Amino acid sequence: MKRLTFILLFFLPFLCDAQLFNGGILAGANVSQVDGDTYDGYHKFGFYGGAFVSLQVSRKSSFQMEMEYFQKGSRKNGDSVTNQGTTYLLRLHYLEIPILYQYSFHKRFSAEIGPAMDILLGSEELVNGFDPPTTVPLRPVTLCGIIGINGYITQHLRLNFRFNYSILSIRDGVANGYRKILFETGQYNNVLSFGLIWDFKPKDL
Repeated sequence: MKRLTFILLFFLPFLCDAQLFNGGILAGANVSQVDGDTYDGYHKFGFYGGAFVSLQVSRKSSFQMEMEYFQKGSRKNGDSVTNQGTTYLLRLHYLEIPILYQYSFHKRFSAEIGPAMDILLGSEELVNGFDPPTTVPLRPVTLCGIIGINGYITQHLRLNFRFNYSILSIRDGVANGYRKILFETGQYNNVLSFGLIWDFKPKDL
């Protein structure tokens, strides 16, 4: 009870001024690859969707927290002419929770950066259409970093582009072909996403 009281007292000044808050929904598509799996290229298509709430902390700065379903992974197709060669598919389904700092540098544009927690909801990995004989387990929870840019099309609708990259490896272990990033060797999600965001509160343009 004391904890709940403290939380309510902490957020009360913000809740008293509803103009500081905004909310909305977002959806889009992405192309992804997994660095360290030896299959280079953004060949895996996916989509994402969710909702957000944002808090305006100054005239140009705000923080945005999101919760969304997000598809990531990797794909390698065989030779389309000879129908030969190794095929590979890794589907990753995440609940992604970003916390982003956003800075407006124009009435219609803003840049954003921040971390996100990825909670693994499910996965599928196939080599030549079959489950691989051995595989390194995927981490149930990992972290990624996001940088992006927003551009308002209307007072409610904005276009969003993001680069999303793993901060921690997505697998619990080391195998041949894994890539070393900073101090850790492993596999890393590498995603480019394009989406639309609908703000419930209209932007003053």
